[in-house]
Amino acid sequence: MTQADGGHRTAGEPRPGTPADAAADGALTAVGTTALAVASARALESTRPDRLFDDQIAVQTVAAAGTQLAAWSSSRGELMRLAMGDYFALRTRYFDDSLREAVESGCRQVVVLAAGLDARAFRLHWPAPVRLFELDRPDIFSFKDRIITGRVPTPDCTRTAVVADLRKDWPSALRAQGFDPTRPTAWLAEGIMVYLTEREGEDLLTRIGTLSAPSSRLTLEYGSLAMFHTEQTSAALAHTSDDDVLHTLAALWRNESTEDPALRLARHGWTTVSQDAADLARTYGRPVPPAFDPTLPGTGRISLISGIRT
Repeated sequence: MTQADGGHRTAGEPRPGTPADAAADGALTAVGTTALAVASARALESTRPDRLFDDQIAVQTVAAAGTQLAAWSSSRGELMRLAMGDYFALRTRYFDDSLREAVESGCRQVVVLAAGLDARAFRLHWPAPVRLFELDRPDIFSFKDRIITGRVPTPDCTRTAVVADLRKDWPSALRAQGFDPTRPTAWLAEGIMVYLTEREGEDLLTRIGTLSAPSSRLTLEYGSLAMFHTEQTSAALAHTSDDDVLHTLAALWRNESTEDPALRLARHGWTTVSQDAADLARTYGRPVPPAFDPTLPGTGRISLISGIRT
């Protein structure tokens, strides 16, 4: 299962001056270190002959980011890069497969929450007609539009950008753009829950549930601050400088919930199955990311979860 997904390739290189223009309007700063780090990992994966996917938008994003990726690519990010291994590539492929399965099962609406630099509207071949909604802040779409305009083919799906903040009334904005809550929907929450407090996470799950017709699908990454309380991570934090990428992430993670995620999602009406990073590595024929290797002492746990609305 290590073949490329056959996604579209972009047409052309970034225009001269684009990196400077993008940085000048502040959009790259708003995207944040983590989104750029994930884009960097996806770009690197896209160069492999055994790639799990092909994300040329990520390649162009890295080119446009310029020096703003320095924290991740320099010595300040080395520990994090080594610890994460192929995790971001594994996570990306897992969500790709989960969304395709959701569409094959009958979901004709896809909602990508906090879409950021997500390129699935363009690079995936959808198995059926799909209306895909990307939801994020206006500055994110401004930067993303600079990357995709004139450089990517027309997507297989009908793509709609919804300007909204997850901590505000995003369901109204989604409905205003034509979202139909009576139809089964595939929801993607990639790399979101860890950045929300327990209360904010509950609000998000409640709103998703309210908008989800029977047979809807939800796929998400689930982690909590417990990740930073592990023996390995605590030692790494103690032996790295305050401007290291690991410290940056530790400051951003806000989910303090200690509840079993399966039970938490069940309360919101979802029947779920989950996989951890070690499972995914075995599935896709890759080494287990050191940060999540259960055979190593003091490592963390993070789950990738798929659920069906019951």
